[in-house]
Amino acid sequence: MMLDLLPREILFEILSRLPVKFLPRVKCVCKGLLCLISDPIFANMLASRGPKFLILSSSGLQSLDCSKASFTVQGALTNLDFHLPRDEIINISSVEIEGSCNGLACVALKINDNKENYRKLFLWNPSTGIYKKLPDLVLNLIGDVRMWGFGYDSSINDYKVVCATIASSGRHCRDPDSDYRYRILATKTNSWRELACVGCVPQCRNARCSHYDLPQGTLLNGTLHWLIDCYHRWPGISAFDLTEEQFSELPMPNVETLLHFWTLSVLDGCICLVSSSHRDRCVELWTMKEYGVESSWQKLFKLAENFREINYVYSLRPLCFTTKLRADQDDEVVLLNNKDELIRFKPKDRSTLERLNICGYRIAQAIPYEESLASPNI
Repeated sequence: MMLDLLPREILFEILSRLPVKFLPRVKCVCKGLLCLISDPIFANMLASRGPKFLILSSSGLQSLDCSKASFTVQGALTNLDFHLPRDEIINISSVEIEGSCNGLACVALKINDNKENYRKLFLWNPSTGIYKKLPDLVLNLIGDVRMWGFGYDSSINDYKVVCATIASSGRHCRDPDSDYRYRILATKTNSWRELACVGCVPQCRNARCSHYDLPQGTLLNGTLHWLIDCYHRWPGISAFDLTEEQFSELPMPNVETLLHFWTLSVLDGCICLVSSSHRDRCVELWTMKEYGVESSWQKLFKLAENFREINYVYSLRPLCFTTKLRADQDDEVVLLNNKDELIRFKPKDRSTLERLNICGYRIAQAIPYEESLASPNI
């Protein structure tokens, strides 16, 4: 066989350069290619090809490759296929990406036509275009969803969707009588059930969450995280273990000055917070180097010179470090702000802050994901 003439490492490299959406077809060519593409080593190669984002904008769903030298070069931004049957897209008022994990994304379509109020959910692989329909999340006519989370439970080899619903969308979500219901869906059981939640449960900051600021949980090591602002308490980090299905709380940075903490994300495998101080007119990025250990919080960098340029800090969200194209290249971090702009920032050169507009489109969401051949039908 011709495949035996080349080392496996070379074959892996060749196959990894193909668009992922073509790999399922390549697997059908012969048994040798099927074994190569199904190899865990090849799966790791796909996942490590560089940071990518699912971009939800006014132009639809797209993929952004941050390993490119610029966001605007050819091939950095590509359109994605998410073709649904016509009966699935009637009366849609908005689309939301509720999270991504192992190359799969959870997508919710909001249906509210004064007769029905529910969310249609799909488990979707952006790389292959394959999706699975999940059970709808049904609400009463004036209800709303205040929190989402999506992740993988390795103990049962299953994906789970977590959400908090509220009976009346007009009620202030920090009201202690706001009547939250926490629900969870395991994709194998294919049904929703209620969680009996106590302790540090997440609640969002805004009285009326919109499509653009609905808080999705941040996934790290099988646990979802939210920055919470509970009634009559300081902000904290709520953590939901997808295996134990229990909430707990992570320590916040121990700071002497008054800081406002605005967003939570995962940066370089660590929990990351963005804070601001109007007194010192600065924005700071913090990372928890050792998970769950308060003393491991470190200030990654501080933006003082650029404070005016990055107003609206309450939704400045670090997304990833970019892949270095050269050994002598400085680290760069990609951030998303609530003015729907992606920012490529060099921590070493704090005076440099480059704003990048994705082809003039309004960005509603930017969710990091990895390319994979994972099937939604596990």
